Amino acid sequence: MVPQAVLPLLMNMLTASLFGISFVVIACLNPGARRIGWIAASYGFGVLEPAAHLIVAAGGSMTLWDRFGPCSFLIGLTLMAPALSIFHQRRPMWRGFALIVGAGLTYFALLRPLGGEDLWHRLIFQSFFTASMMLCAFTTWRDAPRSAMNRVLVGVFLVTGLHFLVKPFLAEPLGFYGDQAYLGSLYAVISQASTGVLLVAAGLLILIAVLQSIVKTHHDQARVDPLTGLPNRRALEEAFDRRVDPVRHRLGQVAMAIAILDLDHFKSINDRLGHDGGDAVLRRIAQCLDASRPDQVVPARLGGEEFVLLMPDYNAEAARRVCEDVRRIIAELKLPDLPSLSVSIGLTALGAGETLTAALRRADQALYEAKAAGRNCCVVAKTRGSTPERPRLAVVGARG
Repeated sequence: MVPQAVLPLLMNMLTASLFGISFVVIACLNPGARRIGWIAASYGFGVLEPAAHLIVAAGGSMTLWDRFGPCSFLIGLTLMAPALSIFHQRRPMWRGFALIVGAGLTYFALLRPLGGEDLWHRLIFQSFFTASMMLCAFTTWRDAPRSAMNRVLVGVFLVTGLHFLVKPFLAEPLGFYGDQAYLGSLYAVISQASTGVLLVAAGLLILIAVLQSIVKTHHDQARVDPLTGLPNRRALEEAFDRRVDPVRHRLGQVAMAIAILDLDHFKSINDRLGHDGGDAVLRRIAQCLDASRPDQVVPARLGGEEFVLLMPDYNAEAARRVCEDVRRIIAELKLPDLPSLSVSIGLTALGAGETLTAALRRADQALYEAKAAGRNCCVVAKTRGSTPERPRLAVVGARG
């Protein structure tokens, strides 16, 4: 006769296997997320515990698997804590992991009597699993971003840990009087089912968190210039939309300035240093822009040697001072094998109801005038209306 606990054991083993395989597939399909492999390893150890019981049900050695099953289950549960820390890119609490696993393996292998019928032995047995869940709960609370889902995950870990402590008191009322009779008892069915449901809940929350992280990473990467790390054109447009109220913009009540910066004589820099050297110069310019800008100013790279500064709540005069500071700081940069660097800047104020594309077009025209005026200067396009066709230009800064 097949023991009644075999079905929940099979379900737990298959569920743990599916979770483990899912995390392995996610890690393989996303090379930047290989740290998810630690979560897969946790489920890999977890599969071994129900497998051990099933081997016993098939006639395997009770002594061998009575020791092996709890050890693998404890390692799998406790490994989830450092796996979550690694996933969230925080320092794992390896000492806590080693303390719980070391003490548990010592008890399971050397100190626990085979069978463990005594209530106190059952409490000690389950306390190690409780400790592992408390470590997972603390890790999630410490390392995971603050969100409703992660608060629920902390709660699931805590409830799972407490349910392990309740099990010893339910063993005898549910017909469990020793490991030899475990698989045929109602206690085994309820124990495996309850543990499986709680761990599935935790696994689903972790899987959702992992998928959200992957989506966010891809979203962010699509909006970041890979060479410089600055926002790209798409991110610039989104920043513009976030900072411009449509109604106030139509009424001309939005103050914003936009500047295009172009590195002077970049072709000669590439010819002199090679493309790798030219890329290094662009990265240095990007770092300079990011470090020297005011907090509310958004830097971005349009492409090639062109950069943009989006300046919310800036009028043309205040924006000009920012551009002059940036131009001066770049001119003072000292780079190997280069006598000097300079940028030309085209600056414009945003007109009433004007799109980002239209403002960039006018700023680009001002940049062209800055190049024609001798480079290493800032040209401000001053408009008389909201969207003039031919702006008047004011040139400021040093020429060279």
